[in-house]
Parts: sequence; structure tokens; C-alpha cells
Amino acid sequence: MALNITKSISGKYFSSTIPDVEFTISGVSAGVSMTCGGQQIYNETLFPISGKVSLRDLSNLVTPYARQQLVVTLGITIRENVETGTGGSQTLTAQVIYCAADFDTDAATFCENHFLSILLGQKITSLGRLEFLHYIGTDAASVTAEYSDGTTATFTPPRVQGNNNYSTIDVSPDRFDLEGKTLVGFTARAGQRYQEFVIDLEQPDCAPILIFVNSFGCEELVYCTGTHKVSPSYKRTQTYFEGIQKNYLIEETRTFKADSGVLNVAMQNWLDDLFRSEYVRVVNIYNGQPTIGKEVLLTDSKSEVSNDDDELTRFTFSYQYAQRNQNVVDLRRAGRIFDNTFDNTFN
Repeated sequence: MALNITKSISGKYFSSTIPDVEFTISGVSAGVSMTCGGQQIYNETLFPISGKVSLRDLSNLVTPYARQQLVVTLGITIRENVETGTGGSQTLTAQVIYCAADFDTDAATFCENHFLSILLGQKITSLGRLEFLHYIGTDAASVTAEYSDGTTATFTPPRVQGNNNYSTIDVSPDRFDLEGKTLVGFTARAGQRYQEFVIDLEQPDCAPILIFVNSFGCEELVYCTGTHKVSPSYKRTQTYFEGIQKNYLIEETRTFKADSGVLNVAMQNWLDDLFRSEYVRVVNIYNGQPTIGKEVLLTDSKSEVSNDDDELTRFTFSYQYAQRNQNVVDLRRAGRIFDNTFDNTFN
């Protein structure tokens, strides 16, 4: 009896690009079982064709489990002639990282050199905003802040979430703002990874502020600085009661229209991750403190980019509350026209 693995797995893979596994046996059948994060997800007896067995489309099988935990260990155990126990066995293992994107590099190289975001360039931010970075591993992180007088300072950002597989650090600009100095930018590093931030000194009002799950299953924040509108619509259904026409069903849809504000090239590509996200929530500000609010549903978006030299790219989109009841009243900020991301100047 002989079990021969012809296509195997090892190392790191993104959940979207797990390769096929193939093996040959000289016996009648093979028992194949798979575990993901210690949980059994597959256990079948397979029969070869011309002595060959192929395990295909593993991504569709593993992705739901990887999405729950971000990083999981995939184990595949193959036993020849599992009914009689007369054949050999082998176990293959690999680390799977949840990712819905397709990159032109392998998962190990990407994770060593990039944070878990498709933002590949400078991000524009401002004082008063929350910023987080996620990465695979537990490498120590540092931030080098730059000030308008040409000086720099080094900080250690706190690790606010994670486990032995990944880390989340808080790189909010307020952490690097020193008295008597003007922060103009900073660079966050963890191992070979780095992310540059540029400070918008005008500190524009932001509405809406949205938090969304990106292509790696991690949460990122979007601060829109353009025009924000609300446009309720009502669908009324009438009938006659005792000869008098009445509205017996009124369905309200509260649609918000947002403008991202001017985007640099890196943020143009990154913001499309918001439009493809399946889970988006609005962030409200109460007494200067952010609070995650209602889940919202993006209903329309326009992310058009051209190569015109004089174009200032900005994206627009519409969203509404995901819940059925659109009559949302917030008693903490009475008299507000829009949601609570608006500054008082909008009252």
C-alpha cells in the first residue's frame, strides 16, 4: 500500500487562494478529515479515479471558519483504506488568514510587509479621530511623529486587541500630539510593516463617520468630509374605511447621502473596500467620545476616477438604516437634523 501526496499545503495562505490538494493511493479508498481551528469541518471516505484523489475548492469550505477567527490552522488528515486500517496516513497543516482579496504575492510575504488593509499609501487623518491598525503576529510596534518645526518623537502605541496570531494597535493622532508643537504626520511601524499618516490641519467636520469590516475581516474607520444630506421618503398605501379614504400603511425610508471629500490616490483605492463591505455601522460622537451606533446598509455608490490632471477625486454614496423601523430618535442629542457625527454648526 502506498499513499503519495502530489500536491500539498504548508506555511501561510489567504482563505481566498488555498491551493488544491492531490494524492494517489494504491488501495481502494481514502478517509479524509479536515479540522479548522481545532473544529472538524469535513470527514468523508473518498474513492480514487485511476488511483488519484483531488481535494478542490478548499477556499469555499474554509473561508467561513477563517472569517470568524481571522487566523486558523487548517489540518488535513488522509488515511488509506480507512475501513480496514491497512494503509498509511499523513497529516498536512497550514495557517489560513481570512482575506477576500486577491494579491499578486503570497500570504506570508504580504503579512510580513503590510498591515491588514488594502490601503497601500498615505492616509489623511486629523486630530480627534480614532485610527487603528491590524497585523498578523505580535511584533512590537512604534510610531515616529513629525512636527511642523522639523522635530520628531517616538511613541509606543498600545495594543488594544489580539491574541497569539494577530495584533491591533491604536494609532489615533491625539496620542502623538505634544503641547507647544503642531503634529503634521506620523509613521506607524511593526516589524517590516509601515503606514504613513498625514495630518489635515484644518480639522474639517466629519459626517458621516463609518466603521466597516474590510477585506481581511478587520474593522476600519472612514471619515467623510464632504456634504451630508438626509432625504426621507414615504410609501403610503390607502384604502376606504366606511367611505373615507385613509392611509393604513406608511413605510418610511430614511436615506442619507454622503460625500467622502477629496481623496488622494491611495485612499481612492482603499475606499472601495467600504463599498464592498457586508457590515457597516455609523459612529456617533457624544461629548467628544465615539460610540458605535446603528448598522447601516449602503444602497448606492459612485467611485469614479479619471486621469484628468485637474480632477479632485471624491466618492459619493447613499445609505439607510439596516433595521426595518426607520423612525430613529436619539434622545442624547435632541434637536439634531442629521446623525450625531455633525458638528453643532449644523443645527
